[in-house]
Amino acid sequence: MRSLLAAGAALALAAPAAPAAAGLSPGPVQPPFRDEATAAAARVAFARVVPGWERLLVTFSDRPSAEEAARRLRGIGVVRPLVAEAGVYRVDPARPATARAESLRRERVEAAEWSLERRSAERAVAHAGPLPLVPVADPVDPLYPSQWSLRPERLWRPLLTGSATRPAIAILDGGVDSRHEEWSGSESPLVHPYSSYRKRPAAGDWGRTGHGTHVAGVAAAPINGVGVVGVAPGRARAAPVIPVQIADRDGRSTDETMMDGIRWAVRHGARVINISAGGPGFSRAFQRTVDWAFAHGALIVASVGNEGRDANPLNYPAAYAHVLGVGAQCDGEATPPDCPRPYGVARFTNHNRSLDVIAPGVAILSSVPERVTENRVARGYAIKDGTSMAAPYVAGVAALVFGANPEASPYQVMRQIQNTATDVGRRGRDDASGYGIVNPEAAVTQPLPADDPGEPNDDIPSVARRASLTAARAPSVIEARVDRNDDPDDVYPVDLRAGDRIRASVDYGPGLLNLYLWRPGTRTVATTVHGNVRRNLLAFAGVPGARRQAIAVTIRRSGRHYLNVFARRGGSRYRLTVAVSPARAG
Repeated sequence: MRSLLAAGAALALAAPAAPAAAGLSPGPVQPPFRDEATAAAARVAFARVVPGWERLLVTFSDRPSAEEAARRLRGIGVVRPLVAEAGVYRVDPARPATARAESLRRERVEAAEWSLERRSAERAVAHAGPLPLVPVADPVDPLYPSQWSLRPERLWRPLLTGSATRPAIAILDGGVDSRHEEWSGSESPLVHPYSSYRKRPAAGDWGRTGHGTHVAGVAAAPINGVGVVGVAPGRARAAPVIPVQIADRDGRSTDETMMDGIRWAVRHGARVINISAGGPGFSRAFQRTVDWAFAHGALIVASVGNEGRDANPLNYPAAYAHVLGVGAQCDGEATPPDCPRPYGVARFTNHNRSLDVIAPGVAILSSVPERVTENRVARGYAIKDGTSMAAPYVAGVAALVFGANPEASPYQVMRQIQNTATDVGRRGRDDASGYGIVNPEAAVTQPLPADDPGEPNDDIPSVARRASLTAARAPSVIEARVDRNDDPDDVYPVDLRAGDRIRASVDYGPGLLNLYLWRPGTRTVATTVHGNVRRNLLAFAGVPGARRQAIAVTIRRSGRHYLNVFARRGGSRYRLTVAVSPARAG
């Protein structure tokens, strides 16, 4: 969390815990390289581009107009906006073999990446307190008693849905069957359908398995006297569901279709976006799109994947910062090898830094198109397993938290779900179970954590136009939080003049934080970018075992500098103290 504690008061800085590395000292600065995108090239090697879908995603360090973007990329191919608000454009290259290298040479191009394939994660079966909730009658939907995930012992009850302010949930998937009894008629909660796959305002479920309709039912099937009930039931004109078709009939999507779908959802009012799909391969363009959505009030929830007993890859978008990654909880029956213990973590769940919480994901009953017969319980309803089913459960909980706290930020809702989860592994967060099993009742009824209004502030492009920490030429103290898994970087602009001496220190608790100072003209704080450290880093502090890191630098070049707090290990609240001694006149 971030709050301005002091500005204008004289603050004495304690001596640094270790000698600061400064740009003026002899020899190059040699901080350890961070592993947030470690082996990015190797990870991309395991990803793939869909044949016939060779689209280049170009990310600019600024946010040019469509005309300006086309000018900068002239001759490379057809340029179209994708998420122009985040500086991301799509290029259909005339010469794919050379398009990426040529794009990277153009003006203010920060990244050029191929639109990678993603797949659905269905598993084949073998500050103020929350608003008061209005009582809700028990659903009479006939299959509701068979939904083990909505029983009181799973800490969900109808009362939690009694909010008049539940926001829109967007389901980015293979589409939702608008002819299904759950989703049809004048009282249907479906609004603003769109296909980013076919670029038209329609989002029927054309998937072979009915994955999208099933996911939508888990999150938001209405209480309407038929079929099943969702965690955050949809209601016409009050609790809408936005279906966005991002996948083909086999559940394959791409970065481009996902990013276009996110943009559509945010622009049409979604506060929660569910993506039950993913795949290996980091994309800066996609991370920038996530940050844009987060800054505009939307929380993305994504499945972490079902390869936990095999390769256990980092799947994206779950592994991006500011995305809530969800794994699967078993039902009440022991069914080895995936579920040796009732209500335990399903062993197929990917267990790595992308995992935030666990939610019901085995033997999940929900709606499907009537043509789907696999594991059918009744016509139009079937059972599915996978982290695909767990993610919409958490998306529904997130919508309920927003409903009870209409002024909440995505940061608060994400932290609330993490903080209130029932810890089932090692104390605190761990890769095997994240923060624990989601607790809907606690998440909806307990007061929210403090907000971090600075988020997203993960890199220079997101803060370049913000006010300087020392705008008043006075000391400042910032309290905030970074986390190695969810939000490893906080970046703050500092306007300095030649001759100024800046002192900055960060005090923190568990884990290991690093402190960087970057010179004017730096475009990113990523130390994995070739030559960035050598060209742009002025100072670094990262003493292992310390609870305080500090730097002190005399500035030689006037301009906008950037302080960067980085969580190298663990997560912690911190206090950043910044003071500037002005250059002496004459």
